[in-house]
Amino acid sequence: MSEDDNVVLIEIDCNERIKQILIYLIFVLHDASLAPEQPPLKFVMSQEKTNEKERETLMESLIIEDTIQKENIPFYQYAEFENVKLISRNVYKAIFKTSQEIVALKCVYLNDDFTLDNLISEIKRHRKFEIHDCILKFYGITRQKNTKNYMIILEYVNEGSLRQYLKTNFQKMDWNAKLNLAKQIANVLMFLHSNDIIHGRLNSKNILIHNGNIKLNDLGSIDSLRFLTNNFDTIQYMDPQHLELSTIGKDKSSDIFKLGIILCEISNGNPPFEMESLSNIDFLNNIVKGKREMTISGTPQKYEEIYTDCWKHNENSRPNISQIVKNLSEIIISDASVEATHSNLYDVTDEIISVRFEKSNKNSELKLDPPLIDASVEAVVFIKDVFEFFIDIPAKQGTYLQPILFKNYIRKQKKNPAKILYEMIRYPSHCWFTSLIGFFYQHGIGTVVDNQMAFKFFNLAAANEIIDMNNIASNLLIRKFYKVNKEMGHIYLAKMYLDGIGIEKDLKKGFQIYSKVADEGSHIALNCMACCYENGHGVEKSKKKALKLYLKSAEKGNLVAQSNVGICCENGIGIAIDETKAFQCFKKSASAGNFNSMCNVGYSYECGIGVGEDEKEAFEWYLKAAEKGSPKTQYNVGNCYKHGCCGINRDEIYSKVADEGSHIALNCMACCYENGHGVEKSKKKALKLYLKSAEKGNLVAQSNVGICCENGIGIAIDETKAFQCFKKSASAGNFNSMCNVGYSYECGIGVGEDEKEAFEWYLKAAEKGSPKTQYNVGNCYKHGCCGINRDEVKAFKWYKKAAENDHADSQYMIGKCFYEGCGIKKDIVNAIHWLNKAKENGNTYANELLEEIISNIM
Repeated sequence: MSEDDNVVLIEIDCNERIKQILIYLIFVLHDASLAPEQPPLKFVMSQEKTNEKERETLMESLIIEDTIQKENIPFYQYAEFENVKLISRNVYKAIFKTSQEIVALKCVYLNDDFTLDNLISEIKRHRKFEIHDCILKFYGITRQKNTKNYMIILEYVNEGSLRQYLKTNFQKMDWNAKLNLAKQIANVLMFLHSNDIIHGRLNSKNILIHNGNIKLNDLGSIDSLRFLTNNFDTIQYMDPQHLELSTIGKDKSSDIFKLGIILCEISNGNPPFEMESLSNIDFLNNIVKGKREMTISGTPQKYEEIYTDCWKHNENSRPNISQIVKNLSEIIISDASVEATHSNLYDVTDEIISVRFEKSNKNSELKLDPPLIDASVEAVVFIKDVFEFFIDIPAKQGTYLQPILFKNYIRKQKKNPAKILYEMIRYPSHCWFTSLIGFFYQHGIGTVVDNQMAFKFFNLAAANEIIDMNNIASNLLIRKFYKVNKEMGHIYLAKMYLDGIGIEKDLKKGFQIYSKVADEGSHIALNCMACCYENGHGVEKSKKKALKLYLKSAEKGNLVAQSNVGICCENGIGIAIDETKAFQCFKKSASAGNFNSMCNVGYSYECGIGVGEDEKEAFEWYLKAAEKGSPKTQYNVGNCYKHGCCGINRDEIYSKVADEGSHIALNCMACCYENGHGVEKSKKKALKLYLKSAEKGNLVAQSNVGICCENGIGIAIDETKAFQCFKKSASAGNFNSMCNVGYSYECGIGVGEDEKEAFEWYLKAAEKGSPKTQYNVGNCYKHGCCGINRDEVKAFKWYKKAAENDHADSQYMIGKCFYEGCGIKKDIVNAIHWLNKAKENGNTYANELLEEIISNIM
C-alpha cells in the first residue's frame, strides 16, 4: 500500500484465530497480491470463488463461534461427529468420535425473533439445573457441514417421547411401572419449582424416555426456544382459566394442571381427547366448563384423586408440587384395582407451602416470577434444626441407624419430608446444607431414592468453596454450617466410593477422602479411617492402626469410635482381649447415647461378660435402646418379653407396657397371642395387635402383618396385601422385609415376577448387614439367577460376609467353596474349619461333607 492509501485502525476484541483470519481477509479485500502465501491456520479460500457474500457469511460464522466460546459454551467442529443419521424432523443421531458417545444434534435457526443472545441466555439458564439427572443434558454447539445452520448437542434418548413410550409399552406396564414414571416427572417438576423455574409447556411429547427413565426437555420451556417444542401448547394441556381468558398461562399452577393431564395419560395410555376434533368450538367450550377425560377401570383411587385435584378450575385450590410428590409416595400398588393407602410412617400435617407471587393482573402471567428472596421464617428455623440433627447423628450412631433415626425425627416433628426437601432446594443459601439434600436423595426421604442425585449433592458439598470468608466472619452459625456441610459431603462421598453406590466402586479413593478430612480435624473421618484399616478397604489391613485411630476419634468425643474400641477389646483386635475394659467402653458410649453400646451393655449384664451378671440391669439397658428406636434392641426386648427372661414376668408386664402406648410391647403381645405364650392362643387378636403396633410406626409389626396376610393368620390369605406390607416396612428400613420383598419379586408372590427387582432388594438388605440376604445374594451370584451373571468370586464374598455373622447355611457354603475351590483357592483346612462352625450352628449338610472330606483324606 502507498503512503496515500487510507489506513483504518480497528481494535478488535476476539481470539487469536479470528485476528489472523481477519488480517488475511483485509489483505484479500484490499489487494489479493499482498496477501500471505498461505492462509492462517489452514484457512483455505479460493480467491476465484470468493465473493463478498461468502466473505460476509464466513465472518458472521466466525464471530458467532467466537461469541459462543467466550461464554464458556463448548463449540465442536462438525467433523468431530460420525455416523450422523436423520431420526426425525431436524433431529440427528450421531457419535462423538473421541468418546464414542451417542448424542442428538438438533438444528437451531437464528433470526430476528430468536437471536444468538437469546440462545446463549437460555443455555446458561438451563445449565444451572442440569444437576438433576431427569433433565436432558446439553453438551455444546456445532455447525452443520456446508450450511449456515447451527446445531445444539443434546443427550440422546433411546425410547422417544413419553407419548411414544406409552403407545409402545402400555400393554405390558403394570401399575408399579406407571407410578414410577409419575413419581419421576413430579420429582423433577418439584426441582424446577423449588428453584422458581416454570416449565410452561409440559406435555407428553417433550418428556423423553431413556432406558425407562424420564428426561425432561427443560430447554423447550421458554417461548424463545420454540425450535425444541411445538409452536403452540396443545389444547388438551391448556389450563381452562387461560382458555377462558384467551391468555397463555406461565405460572406454577398451570404446570400443575398440565402435570394432572400427564398423570391421566400415564393411567390411560393415550393423550386426553385423542379422538376429539381439537378445533371444534363446542369441544373447547366444554373444556373451559370442566370437561375431562374419563378415568379407566383399575386406576387406583388415590392416584385418580391426585390428578383430578390438579384439574381444579380455581388455581388456588390445586395442590402444590410438594404435596403431589408426597401423595404419590404414599401410594402402594396391590393390583390393577386395589387402591392406595395412606402411609403410617409419617404423621404429617396437611399444610401446603404457600408459593407467593406478585400478580397485578392475568397478563403478568406471561412473565417469569422473580425468585423468592427469603423462605418463611418457620421454614428457615426448621431447616436449621433439621441440619443440626443431621450433623449430630454420625458421631453418635452407626451408619445403618442414621436414616431410621432421621425419618423418626421428621415424623415426631410432624413435618412433611417432601415439603422439607422442597424448601431446602428453593432456599437461596441452600449451598450451606447440600450434604443434607444429598442424604434425602440417598435414602428416599421426601422423594424417590436417587443415588446419582445424592452423589452430585455430596460432591457439591465437598467441593464448595467460599471466595471471601471475611464476609461471613461475623455469622458464626453460617461459618459452622459451611465447615460441617463440607465435612459431611466428604464423609458421605467417601462412603459412596467404598460401597460403589451412585459411582463406580473405588476403595482407595474412599480411603483417601477420609484421610484428607481426618487431617483437617474430623473425628468422624478418623473413625471411618479406622474401619478401613480394620477391614483392609483401600489401604493395607492393620488392626493396630485401626485401634489407634478408634482411640483418637473416641478421645475427640465420637461415641461410635468409643463403641468400636470396646469391640476391639472384646475381640482382641489390635490388643489383647480384655472383657472388663470392653464393658467400660460400651458403658461410656451407652451413657452418652449410643444405641448399639446400650445393647452391648445389656448383653454384657445378661451374660456376665466383663461385669457381674444382672438380668434386671440387662433388661433396663435393652429397653432404653429399644425406646430410642434401635431395631436390634427392640428384637432383644421382644425376646425378653416372649421368653420371660432377664427377670421379666411377661404375663404381668405385657398389658401394663402396652397400655402405656409402647408399640414394641404391642408387637410382643401379638406374638404371644399368635403362639399362645402366657395367654390363650388367638390369631385374630394377634393380627389386631400387629396392626395397632404397625400404625404406631413399628416396622417389625408391619412385617408381621405381611406374614399374617401371606399365611392366613387371623385373616384370609392375601398375597398382594402381604407384599404391600413387606414393601412398606422394607422401604422404611426393615431388613427382613427387604428380604421378603426380594423373594416376592423373585417368585411372583403378590406382585409381578421381576428378577432384577428381586436382586436389587436382596442386595439392599445385604449391604445393610442382613446375613439372611447376604446368603441370598451369594446364591444369586453362584447360580446366575435373578437376572445376573454367574460369578463364583462374588458369591464367595457374600457367603463369607454372612458366615462371619454366624449364618449357618453360609458357613456351610464357605466350607464347600474352600473344599471345591469355587471362587477361592482350594483349602482343606479352611473347609473343615467352616464346616465345623456350620455343624455347631445346626446345619445338617455340614456333617455329611465333613465325613466325605475325612474319608478322602484317609
